[in-house]
Amino acid sequence: PSFFLGQRDAPKCSHVGKSTDMSEWLSGQGCDSTLFTGKWIQNHYRWIVWKLAAMERRFPEQLGGRYLTYRHVLSQMKGRYEKELRSAKRPAVRKLLNRDVSAGMPMILCVSQILRFKSKLPKGGDQRVGKNSVEEVRLELTDGWYAVSAIMDSTLTNLVEQGKITPGSKILICNAQLVGSDDGVDPLDDDYYTDRRQAPLFLKITANNSRVATWDAKLGFVHPKYTAHQGGSLLVKSLCDIFPDGGSVPVIDLVVCKKYPQIYLEKIIDNENQNVVSNHLTEGEEAARQSQHDMNHQRASEKFADTARKECSEEVDEDAPTHWKEMEASHSPQEHYEKLGVTEKNIVDDWTKKRLVLLQSMISKSIEDSLKDHSSSERKSVPYIKVLVKAFCHSKQTARNLDHHARTQKISAELTIWRVSEEQLRLLKEGTVVRMKNLGVKSDRDGLLQLSAKSDTQMEPLSSEPTQYQLIQSGYEERCPRSLIRINLMSKKMEPTRAKREVDVIACVIKIQHQGDNTSAAYLADESGFVMKLERNHSSQNNDPFHLGNVEASLPAVVAFCNIQVASFDTTEQCARGSWSISSCKAPRHLTQSRCEELQAWCNSFSGVEHCRTVLDRINAGIPICAGPFNRYRVCIGYVLGFDVHDTNSDPITSAMNVVIDYGEEFPLTARFPLHLLPQALRLSQNNSATRDDVDGPSIVQRNLFSHANLHSNLSILGEYFQNNQTLFHFSLETTSCYGDAVPMPEVTKISIATTDALSRLHLTRG
Repeated sequence: PSFFLGQRDAPKCSHVGKSTDMSEWLSGQGCDSTLFTGKWIQNHYRWIVWKLAAMERRFPEQLGGRYLTYRHVLSQMKGRYEKELRSAKRPAVRKLLNRDVSAGMPMILCVSQILRFKSKLPKGGDQRVGKNSVEEVRLELTDGWYAVSAIMDSTLTNLVEQGKITPGSKILICNAQLVGSDDGVDPLDDDYYTDRRQAPLFLKITANNSRVATWDAKLGFVHPKYTAHQGGSLLVKSLCDIFPDGGSVPVIDLVVCKKYPQIYLEKIIDNENQNVVSNHLTEGEEAARQSQHDMNHQRASEKFADTARKECSEEVDEDAPTHWKEMEASHSPQEHYEKLGVTEKNIVDDWTKKRLVLLQSMISKSIEDSLKDHSSSERKSVPYIKVLVKAFCHSKQTARNLDHHARTQKISAELTIWRVSEEQLRLLKEGTVVRMKNLGVKSDRDGLLQLSAKSDTQMEPLSSEPTQYQLIQSGYEERCPRSLIRINLMSKKMEPTRAKREVDVIACVIKIQHQGDNTSAAYLADESGFVMKLERNHSSQNNDPFHLGNVEASLPAVVAFCNIQVASFDTTEQCARGSWSISSCKAPRHLTQSRCEELQAWCNSFSGVEHCRTVLDRINAGIPICAGPFNRYRVCIGYVLGFDVHDTNSDPITSAMNVVIDYGEEFPLTARFPLHLLPQALRLSQNNSATRDDVDGPSIVQRNLFSHANLHSNLSILGEYFQNNQTLFHFSLETTSCYGDAVPMPEVTKISIATTDALSRLHLTRG
């Protein structure tokens, strides 16, 4: 047998397989020699041998030694001549390099080489790790006919370094970009090479737009019939398959789990130093800001209007015709106009109309220029919404992929739609499935993958209505308000991510408490007896932060709130805490009507009224809502009987000073009392009642209470002062755990004046 180049040669055998041999053979088979060149033969010879050798290695028992033969190579060469040159059917990579097709079309290419290029770092480079060069990794991709060099992102580079992408791997690619020369090139050009750093054209690929294909996948463009049901591109089936640094997402079907209220990103641009201040506003805040901005703009326009009108009139009137100037300069323009002839009147009328149009445009432009010159800032506002989404599950789950599905079902992403339109707002309803194309990806934040939709993102509803079973399989859950019992448990054991701490709540507001000009707290209760303290930061102009209308007349009021963030448990008031975020809002009435009616009926009943009144009195009195006998945080209401120091030889500032409290039981309570609370206790006592003549309150505050010499005498004076003053204090206590036979002693953490009216009502109710 004859042997061709690249095979192990046998003795006394001639070699065949030169470019000239194949050219003569093709000509002998009736092929037109003017259609192919030596480079065309060399190129295809490489890929034919590579393909046949790969088949022998893949199936050694069936094809070993019988597939990579010279006769087979010639047969393949003639087949390529017939298809590419005679039938003029160019392969995928050649069309791509000629720039006759879009590089974003789905295609399957094979990794033929991993190219590595080293570059020296400039002086002062990465000297910390001792590196003086950097390595760039590229891929040479082929469709089996021609090759193209590919630039990868960092994620694909890591997969190459990990050995997950190797020579011979087939990759499904879409949304690629052809970078380099603006003009197309031909792979048979003399200056075209794929294994050099300075190639004329590169294929830029990203991880989210690439997937490893099966070994038997057909190379070249993917037929549209295989991608028609996937939006004509690569369908990403799970959020787990999205890499934060892997480029945009080609196509994904998402279930809308939560839709948040529309928000506005306000940017105030300082025209002097170009500083930008960004604020996130609700719809109400945006309307107020825009109204104020329009009002300021109108005032400034009116300020410049008179000057602009005068200057523009003088400039326009310079070009006015003589008859019009004479008419305006006369004592009676109307009489002067009547004396004019028909021709002169037409000239004056035409100029009057033209002058009006010119003045309007010039005055408008002059006002705009004046506003730009004198305005110190510029305001821009962009509407957007956030949506909590999960990947839609198309197929039924089997036992084989059940574990993988259970993991992916828990993964959520936060989708931000910028410059949201009315059509998109109608489309993005909770429980619907939306097909998204070309989504942007950002790094995770607070445990959630961040997706973004911009002007080039396409959204469309799924062609077929999803079933309830498919929605459940995808992890979708309808909104369900949490009870205050559940919220109290969540507040004591905080979830790690913000999404898991977010709840909807339906409860009865029993009190609104303003904590300064910019903070308010609402106390919520229901039939369970538990209480939630909902806090909100707002502007000083917002007199109704919780959207209750006339607060004083409406309490207690049943409310339904969405997207409330559960905060850590309030150990002082012994209740759950929640925070009102920019995404929080009142729930639509029709979604919670049955529960609201049920709670309203309880709130109007005798037991509901008494319960709300008792809870309100406890809040006003500062008594914990729920506090058992073994609670670490307690409250004590009583009078100060005196003070003492446990160790008289120690430094009084750092020693443990104790306070003795009469709280109505058989024996008084002794608790540790931090010295920094003593001036506060004195001020509270002086403000609460008139000081007796025998003990001067102001002089007590001004004395040096902590000197070594006068410590015991000062403490006795303090004790006498508080006994004579008879101020009823509210003490917040914390008892730390101890070991062995030691008896734990509570420590005062906060002190205030007790509310006697609320305490009296509680006592009467209890009695």
